Amino acid sequence: MRKVENVDKAEWLKAIGAKEFPEPVKYAYTFPGYSGAFNLSERYVEESDLKELKAQYEKNKAHALEVIKAKKELDTHC
Repeated sequence: MRKVENVDKAEWLKAIGAKEFPEPVKYAYTFPGYSGAFNLSERYVEESDLKELKAQYEKNKAHALEVIKAKKELDTHC
């Protein structure tokens, strides 16, 4: 029964377009007003120095703020 259920789950996940991560996600963060999340694997955190992690965070923050701004502009024009 368990094996059949796992196959059903795998087929369902594939059908909805879910993507499998190559390794486990250890951390995730988001920004207020942004509907997505940024995921960090344990290996990425371990192999990246703090400067690199902070730089990637700032890039992700800029992206999130652009998306939030574009959504607000779209909402005001509709």
